[in-house]
Amino acid sequence: MRLAILILPIFSAGCDFAYPEVVVVNRTNEHILLKNVSFNGCVWDEVLGFEDATSPERCLPGEDKIHFQKFDVESYCLEQAQDGTLEGVCPCEPVQDSDSDEDINAGLMDEEPNWFNYQTISIKQIDYDDFYLFEITLEDMEQDFSVPGPYGH
Repeated sequence: MRLAILILPIFSAGCDFAYPEVVVVNRTNEHILLKNVSFNGCVWDEVLGFEDATSPERCLPGEDKIHFQKFDVESYCLEQAQDGTLEGVCPCEPVQDSDSDEDINAGLMDEEPNWFNYQTISIKQIDYDDFYLFEITLEDMEQDFSVPGPYGH
């Protein structure tokens, strides 16, 4: 009986090594960042630039879509330049309120960008004792409305 109690944790730990290893690569675009990538019980708390990969993680076998948050740096900078909120990006002077000397764009300067929720369109299937390399591409992503916002592009 004592031997069974000692051996049981060893066997249960061995099951984890049979779980498939998964790596996810950002193959979207040079100006798109991804973060909080998740798949079948694995979450990578890191930001992936273009062609960056997650570290290998052992995920649960089964099928799922890859979930992540996306930030388009180029679009954000263009929006900020059009609004005049990024100093030095637009050659124009900041707009001054005629009734005061305050810069009406000052409140937007500290605004943090939104990371929007996305997922792959395709469903990925993984099995025990294997290694999987998944790529996130522009053609295989859609907004993920299964999680709370923000929503947008």
